[in-house]
Amino acid sequence: MSYGGQVHPSPKTRDPKPDTRKPKLPSIHPTAIVDPSARIAEDAAVGPYTIVEADVVIGEGCRIGAYATLGERLRLGRSVEVYNYACLGTASQDLKHKGEISRAEIGDETIVREFVTVNRGTREGGVTRVGPRVVLMAYSHVAHECVIEEGAILVNGATLGGEIQVGRGAIVGGLVGIHQFCRLGEYVMIGANTKVSRDVPPYLLADGHPARPYGPNVDGLRRNRFTEPQIERIGQVYRELFNRGRSLEENYTAIEQRFGDCPFAASVLAFCRASRRGFIRPRTRRSVTIRPRLPVF
Repeated sequence: MSYGGQVHPSPKTRDPKPDTRKPKLPSIHPTAIVDPSARIAEDAAVGPYTIVEADVVIGEGCRIGAYATLGERLRLGRSVEVYNYACLGTASQDLKHKGEISRAEIGDETIVREFVTVNRGTREGGVTRVGPRVVLMAYSHVAHECVIEEGAILVNGATLGGEIQVGRGAIVGGLVGIHQFCRLGEYVMIGANTKVSRDVPPYLLADGHPARPYGPNVDGLRRNRFTEPQIERIGQVYRELFNRGRSLEENYTAIEQRFGDCPFAASVLAFCRASRRGFIRPRTRRSVTIRPRLPVF
């Protein structure tokens, strides 16, 4: 550099000191059993007596409680919380499963409470996917090849059969049983103890044995920042869909003609048209014949 005609030499650069610090290691309780092929982020924690099987990947910030089992090839995203006694990525209970290579995936920031079970896929290459920010409450079960989308909640004891799809923001109430291959649309609410044997279209509140629709999931939609006009529009769409004076195809056409530019109507139509098991509908009103009660011997 030149200052007033004089040239000053540049300061001598120092060679950086070698980093002699030891690499940070994950916090693994000495009683945990961890397969050497498992990959565990350096800031993750694994609690006492937990079993981590072969080829498991545990992401940054994960916390694994005591006595948990992480089955082969399980993938945990970032900041997943796994509580005591949960069993994730274990073999499918489908009797067709004969040891095929499959896995389960748990998304970022998901909470897995005590005694939850998530099975890996049945088929070769099959994947059971639990999306980000899902809550699986105690004793809930996710069977092989299920897909649970972001923000869904399974309340205590909720049970999913194989290959079920649960939409974004859906809530499955306590002790609900859902038949294999069923689909739940986004932001649905399934009441406690409900038996679900058909698809549940988006935005609905369903309850009963078997499940029946009881209008839009108003409280859930409000919590997810749907406006009142949007909720009213969803109700109008379903009044057209469940019109018993026309055929189902005629109802589809009526929705398209009346709500052609409505994204909620498009979502409902796409869901219903893709249904293979059929979807829930309101109960048909029938007259009831009251018979005299017979004596009990």
